[in-house]
Amino acid sequence: MTMATVDAPAAGPKAKKARPAPQNRLTAIALFLLAALFVSINVLAAFSLTSYRVDLTEDQLFSLSPATERVLSQLEEPITLQFYYSKRLGSQYPTYGVYAERVRDMLQEYADRSGGKIVLEIYDPEPFTPVEDRAVSYGLQSVALEGVDGNVFFGLVGTNTTDDVEQVAFFQPDREAFLEYDITKMIYALSTGTTGKVGILGNKKITMDVRMGQGGRPEQLPPALVTTRIEEVLEVEELDEEVEVIPDDISILMVIHPKTLPERTRFAIDQYILGGGKAVIFVDPYSEADGWQAANGPVNGAASSLDEMFEAWGLEMPTDKVVADRFAGRRVGNATGTGYVTYVPWLLLRGPNLDGDSPITAQVDSVAVASAGYLKLKEGSPLTLEPLLTSSPGSTLFDVKQVATQRPNPQALLNQYRAGPERFVIAGTLTGEVPTAFPDGQPEAVEGGNPELRHDFDVVREASVGPIDVMVIADTDLLDDRFWVNYQNFQGQRVAVPGAGNGDFVANALDAMTGSSALLDLRGQGSTYRPFEVMETLKRDADRTYQAKEQELRNTLEETQKKLRGLRERDGSTGGPVALSEEEQATMRQLQGDVLRIRSELRGVQASLRSDVERLERELQFINIALMPILVALFALALSVIRARRRRRRIETADAGA
Repeated sequence: MTMATVDAPAAGPKAKKARPAPQNRLTAIALFLLAALFVSINVLAAFSLTSYRVDLTEDQLFSLSPATERVLSQLEEPITLQFYYSKRLGSQYPTYGVYAERVRDMLQEYADRSGGKIVLEIYDPEPFTPVEDRAVSYGLQSVALEGVDGNVFFGLVGTNTTDDVEQVAFFQPDREAFLEYDITKMIYALSTGTTGKVGILGNKKITMDVRMGQGGRPEQLPPALVTTRIEEVLEVEELDEEVEVIPDDISILMVIHPKTLPERTRFAIDQYILGGGKAVIFVDPYSEADGWQAANGPVNGAASSLDEMFEAWGLEMPTDKVVADRFAGRRVGNATGTGYVTYVPWLLLRGPNLDGDSPITAQVDSVAVASAGYLKLKEGSPLTLEPLLTSSPGSTLFDVKQVATQRPNPQALLNQYRAGPERFVIAGTLTGEVPTAFPDGQPEAVEGGNPELRHDFDVVREASVGPIDVMVIADTDLLDDRFWVNYQNFQGQRVAVPGAGNGDFVANALDAMTGSSALLDLRGQGSTYRPFEVMETLKRDADRTYQAKEQELRNTLEETQKKLRGLRERDGSTGGPVALSEEEQATMRQLQGDVLRIRSELRGVQASLRSDVERLERELQFINIALMPILVALFALALSVIRARRRRRRIETADAGA
């Protein structure tokens, strides 16, 4: 019997190669499908999810605030925003390129959130093109760059259906924190179509005035410089002191030093504010201008307040105290005329004394006040007080009697100064719902007065129709030129040179208050600039470490050079140079050597000043450029080795089972 035999398959590489590998094909198909799915999702999101974003920045730089959302929700007619940006500007200066990206993204967010009411158009105005001509015609600022032909633009133009035009001439990076405020303000102005009118009411004149001069003849006084600044942004109307109703076309009421306003005029102010009218109120415990007038004749007091309204609102502004601040006090001549002394009731507020997050004060360098009062909410007040101007920590209060003299003694006040435990609010915004200050209704009319100004209210408001929008400043002297303006004669012309930002502060306040109340809720949002905090700390530490040594070397160098010049320029009785002795020549050589040595040490100190920073920069460059790719490569290599070993074990296991 013959048995048939079947040869076993030959072992070796050829046998393994012949094995089917469906798993590899499935893997390739899965990868292809994943890639197709990834591309499809991105294409779908690009066309259908443009209005959905996630802002992961710390300051929410690319998100619109609720205040802006309210303005956008009230748009009734379309608004077109034309963004003019020259890409060459970003190529030449990357900082502007980064900022331009944020502006473009922010404008796109406005368009997406407006429900189709805002149309965004983006232009790159190349030189000698119709687009550049259009940018120039709108009044946008053009800037010439070194080494680049033509000018560049970085501005915004807004238009509405009635051909009103608003613009941002050039987006300055130093105002980046208020980008949303500027854009929202433009949109609000285009949606309302009005520039606003301010009504000025009170016992202090800042417009053109007439007074009796020498010889009993009237003299015409020019308007205060702050009035000129106001007229740049708003229309101004002066109201009679006896007015009994605020006209309907007044966008904002400016009450200045209400010392002797009739009771029915105060009632008109009360009803205007309760009805939703916006107001900026200047009151004062001691007006320096009135105090000076008292030296030449009697005046009807130097203090002013709206007592009945403040009492109803739960607001305190004592008329017997002024704020004194040694740190912000201004320097004035002493009694002997031989020097200067700090006059603590006259303040120059700057830096931390100004609210850096408010568009009203953020870019105002300083505000000068004189014998100012302070604001404080009473317990249980329905108001919220947001400070704009505050005194320094450690400031205190003086009685008005201590400063209300014809010849105040600055040195005596400085000697009496004792630091207090708190800061004082000199100016701030008030919001909240308040009752009327006249619960018994409109006061009775008095005999006399102008009958043409008479007005009887048919309906008297007992409470505000909503949260009031009021700003109170406890000083009227900041409106006087003499406290913040120097006048100089230039080629026969009288030129005003501001020494503080009082005009900007008042103009910004009125401009912001005139717009929607939502504008006052917009605060600074921060900047896209993000410095390395560790590096900044190293720089500060290096400065402190080496600054003292550097200053010491510079002082030694100056003294050495002074001695050396003395030897070189020493003159005799004949007026010519005197021959130096051997000892003096040796001294000169030693001094010259000292100069060279000190200069070398100074260069070494200056080099050390940067050593830590440069070391950190090298480490960061290595981490960003080399270390991360190396780690990724090592991870990929380790992963491939692990997968190869697992694949080999699976094959060996399969062979063993076969």
